Amino acid sequence: MKKIYKVVSAALLTVAVAVSVAFAGCGKDVNGSIDMDIDLSQKPELSILMPSSGFPIEQVNSDSNAKVIEQVTGYKARYTQLPSADASKTLNNELMDKRHYNAMKLTKSQFADLVKDDMLVDITEALPVFGPDLLENISQESWDVVTVDGKIYGIPERASSDNIENPIVFNNDLLLKNNLDLPTTLAEFENVLKVLTEKLGRPAMTFDKYTPLVFAVSAAFGIYSEWQEYTVNGNAQVLYYMNAPRYKEYVDYMNSLYKKGYISQVVGTNTFTDVLNDFTAEKAGCMACSIWNVTAIVSGLQANGKITATEAAGTLENNLAYLRALKENDGSQEKVYRSSGYTYITAIPFYEAKDAGYALDWMNSKIKDTDEEHNFRSIVLGEENVHWMQNANGDYLPIAANFAEKDTASYYLTGSNEKKYTAYWTARVRKQPELFRAWSTLMRNADEVGVYNVVDFTPPITEYNSKRSAIEEYAQDQFYVMLKDGSGNIAQYLEKLNGQNGCKSATDAINEWYKTYKHK
Repeated sequence: MKKIYKVVSAALLTVAVAVSVAFAGCGKDVNGSIDMDIDLSQKPELSILMPSSGFPIEQVNSDSNAKVIEQVTGYKARYTQLPSADASKTLNNELMDKRHYNAMKLTKSQFADLVKDDMLVDITEALPVFGPDLLENISQESWDVVTVDGKIYGIPERASSDNIENPIVFNNDLLLKNNLDLPTTLAEFENVLKVLTEKLGRPAMTFDKYTPLVFAVSAAFGIYSEWQEYTVNGNAQVLYYMNAPRYKEYVDYMNSLYKKGYISQVVGTNTFTDVLNDFTAEKAGCMACSIWNVTAIVSGLQANGKITATEAAGTLENNLAYLRALKENDGSQEKVYRSSGYTYITAIPFYEAKDAGYALDWMNSKIKDTDEEHNFRSIVLGEENVHWMQNANGDYLPIAANFAEKDTASYYLTGSNEKKYTAYWTARVRKQPELFRAWSTLMRNADEVGVYNVVDFTPPITEYNSKRSAIEEYAQDQFYVMLKDGSGNIAQYLEKLNGQNGCKSATDAINEWYKTYKHK
């Protein structure tokens, strides 16, 4: 056994040396430093690597929002985009070839891989010089996501708003016709499904194959998020939802509804389109989905002749109702998942260290938003009385004729002004009156009831990042098995989840980080 190990080790060492030589051949200067004395009045053209947009690169470069950024920053930027397939492989090849990119807009997993491989510039000391507005308008919580061993390697782009966004949407017309109120407890929910199933002559509830956690239901069992803190045997620890103390109860409850015929028998193969079509054609009384599907629901109701075009342009109190979270019983506390996190992180490749100041200055200019310079507002919201206006309460309202020009604005962000983004972003939600009503309904006292996914705020954790896909896919698959068959084999499923699929080692790594995070 030892002999085999030595042979394998030697092989791995050979590979490691080859990789090191390859990077040495690329001219990597491990001690390369950022030039702090560059002349910012002489702004070079920047080359920026972006994620796939779904549009031709010529369209990306000619977009009106790209032009706005050029105007407010003074920098001409030339954008290149990664392909939609095999993006990370292409990214690695580009870096191996030392392609000239002043900055790269990366997914969180891509960022984690590049930090691990020492492929990014440490910008810690340069930020006070070139990024004062970045430091002022991005929270410490966000900087922690891009900090490894005390060094900052990227600019975090936090979500525009921390939303409660996974309701069960009910056909309120059916509820009203059957003298039913929106349920608040598990018992009430089952009764509503029972009545609606009898009236419809088919299962009342539907959702798609990518919904192993119906958050509005799992909340009644203390499961609010995919990863959250639980107290087990007196000890607080972060666990994946399948390992939650009451996950079995959640499964048993859903299995009971399924066996009684209250949940669609084909949820395990349903696409979102299937779910949408059933609900808007009144073949289902409720659907679990994202709040961002409300616009599609309104369109579907109109297409099916359930509402008129005039009704579709307004709010639909009589047609749609939103269940945020069930409570176990009347005395229970209401809590529910609130999304957040970082879809993208913008970083600088190691071989561009010397001129990193220009990229940081460009990103700093984009986030600047003062009484004198509304750069960030101009990018994400546009021009007053052209794209938006304000009402007497100071709310930002979209001007329908022109606001569509800002639909692609978020693609060009490289960090967000966290102090102002949510206020601007609500203009986008207001584009569709029913969507805004739904969002406002779910966001009521959000700070009191919202629970975050712990891993949304982690810096790169290799043991979790490498296991994430396997963990999530396995948990999803086994939920649909147990939905039909019950939880009799749950111990076996958990053993495989934690062992073969790596959830135990990922959990341990997350908890090691969480100890420091919790006590900050």
